[in-house]
Amino acid sequence: MRRNRSKRRRIGAEGREEAELLAYYCRTHIRHAGNKPRYYGTPFVLEDWQWENIWLPIFGTGKAEGGEFMRHYRTALVGLPRDYGKTELICAMLLTEANMNPVRMGQYGIVAYSKEQAQKILATLGDMIGQDDDLRNLWDRNKNEIVNRETRAVIKVFPYSEAALQSWHFNVLVADELHVWKSASVYSAIRSGMAHVENSLLLAITTASEARSGFLWDWINGNPAEGVRSILDDPSAYMWWHGANDSDNIESERIWERLAIPSWVTVESIRAMRESMRYRDFERYTMNRFPLEKGLDRSMRQVDIAACRKTGGFDFDQPFTLAVDGAVRGDAFALVAHQIGEDGHHRFAEWVYDTPPADRGYYDVGAIGQLVAGLCQKYRCPVGIDPARLLLWANELKDTYGCEVYEIRQSNEVMCPACALVVNAVRSRTANLRDCPKLADHLANCRDMRREPWGYRFTADAHGQGSDRIDAAIAAAMAMWMTQVMPEPVESFAESGGIWTL
Repeated sequence: MRRNRSKRRRIGAEGREEAELLAYYCRTHIRHAGNKPRYYGTPFVLEDWQWENIWLPIFGTGKAEGGEFMRHYRTALVGLPRDYGKTELICAMLLTEANMNPVRMGQYGIVAYSKEQAQKILATLGDMIGQDDDLRNLWDRNKNEIVNRETRAVIKVFPYSEAALQSWHFNVLVADELHVWKSASVYSAIRSGMAHVENSLLLAITTASEARSGFLWDWINGNPAEGVRSILDDPSAYMWWHGANDSDNIESERIWERLAIPSWVTVESIRAMRESMRYRDFERYTMNRFPLEKGLDRSMRQVDIAACRKTGGFDFDQPFTLAVDGAVRGDAFALVAHQIGEDGHHRFAEWVYDTPPADRGYYDVGAIGQLVAGLCQKYRCPVGIDPARLLLWANELKDTYGCEVYEIRQSNEVMCPACALVVNAVRSRTANLRDCPKLADHLANCRDMRREPWGYRFTADAHGQGSDRIDAAIAAAMAMWMTQVMPEPVESFAESGGIWTL
């Protein structure tokens, strides 16, 4: 669970005294400023795991030279799961170092990948300063930086940009959330600027990346082809990673118990996160493990889809919704029906056309439309269509055939929750796919596309003939969304006089 440097250096009496002095300053001058009401405004007292694995080795490894304590570790990488107080911790460490070891015209920085995260960090720093009389009288909080009135030292948050960091020579710099860093270029710019700064410290803190590749993965494991040296091979660097091992079963509560070291994290809170998160997100953010399964951006695990292929059954005598997704070019159409059985399982029926005639390369749109009209007239089921894609078709179904058409615009605010319904059904293995081989195949092709602030929606590597199709998956998401948002249907079609209206 905890991965340290292979040879952790011994901490002497001088180092322990230095770390304890800094910790004393921290708990007497710095107060919590996060979003946990139970802690807000209370002294920042280090918990045992923070002291033993982060604070003491980083601040206490070294020796005194000429009356000044010189740290041995110039670089430190700390890997923590989400919600382990990373932002507060880095702010407390930065303020403590800047005040206890002041440097005239010192430069202190935090590299944030996004503007929102930069604002969050600055707000936390400002809040911590504002809660203490000494800090408030010593530091001026400006819009984009914090300046020391006596030493003119500056604390500034920087964007993830090589150019923005070129002219800076930091005494301490915090690299936040390295899992989103694309390459080693920004890291190299930082290191080159700090190389000749006495007693400088680069502190990187992050959760695991979304794949076993990229800068963070290379920095831990080394990548000679990209010129990236493993941090474990750097004698002046320290690493502590708290997360699940590759051999751990992350569904096991025994692993959760080992992981729950902060006072505010419990097995119950981890269980709640597991119930609300997809497996891969839980593995990465809560277990802090680089995902084992290849194709991380796949929306659903192959093992879950395979389990869903074993169950089936659809009752056309019971109410159901029907949704259509079709390519504008006419080379693919998917009709998927959805209903919820008495056992709570999601039942599907499919009519999927994704291999157009070779001589034309597209389907007869009119024939597909007549199929939809026939299904709607026979079963009195509502049909969901995106009017932006199939407007003329939708109008013809309403005006010519009298079908009950439900307009579903494939916007992010609709499709993200709709796709989440499908993912949850597959993950819980309550999606019955035995009679829908095409739908199962299309689900396996789905990849995630993030659309803030709504979440994820399905996408594919490519579009058009010869690509991995996801049309049936989109239609299934639309049908499930209809079932979710429509009013409860009556018990039977007979009770409604054979009419089912929205």
